[in-house]
Parts: sequence; structure tokens; C-alpha cells
Amino acid sequence: MSDVSRLEALYKDLAKEHRRLMDLIERLRAQDSMTDLLPLLDKLRTLLIVHFAREQLPDGFYEALGERGHANQEEIQTLISDHKAILATLNGLMSDAKTPDPDIQVNVLERVTQMLDQLQDHEHREHRFASDALKNT
Repeated sequence: MSDVSRLEALYKDLAKEHRRLMDLIERLRAQDSMTDLLPLLDKLRTLLIVHFAREQLPDGFYEALGERGHANQEEIQTLISDHKAILATLNGLMSDAKTPDPDIQVNVLERVTQMLDQLQDHEHREHRFASDALKNT
């Protein structure tokens, strides 16, 4: 399989996960109380761990992108750093959402929105990067 068709196949496969991810993001954005927040954050965390691993593992999406040229390595490293930052933020939010302390919980929903913005920005940059790599073949 050529580099291009491998990249296209991986990208199409990940598109299903992206749709599930965007649906979950919209459900989280609709939350206006802490009641259902924690199960949705837990679901997001599980989905992101699997999704990020599929992108980063050997023979994964990022390796296929990297095979398109060494100039991509800096962007790939930025995307990997995003993964770490997003998961760290999500873990902190889950911890804060579990606490009974109202002073800690007071801004959790606002912080969830900020984390979701960061995640959507990451996904859009990743999509643009992949689209550009597929166009330049």
C-alpha cells in the first residue's frame, strides 16, 4: 500500500471516531449542571485515550503523516503535546467535579467549555494538516 493510500485509509477510519467525539463534545456543551457531567467526562476520557493512541502508535495516523515529509515533524510534535495537555486538563476537571467542595466546583463547567474549545481547535488543526498532506501528493 502506498503512503498516500495508507494515510487516506487511516484518515477515513479515524473520521468515525471524530464524529463520535464531536457528538460527545456537543452533549458536554449542553450541560448546565454537575449532575450528568462526570459520566460524560469519563466517556470523553475513554474515547480520547483510545483515539489519541490510534493516532500516535507506530503504524498510526501520525506516522503516516510523518512519512509525507520531515517538515511535518514539528506539527506532529505539537499535536502530541496537545494530547498530553488535553488529557491532563480533563483529569483535573474530573477530579474537581468529584469533590463536594462548592468552591472547587464553581468554575468546573466554564473550564470544561475551555477544554472543549482546546480539543475542537486541536481536531480542526489536525484535519487541516491531514487534508494538506493528502492534497500535496
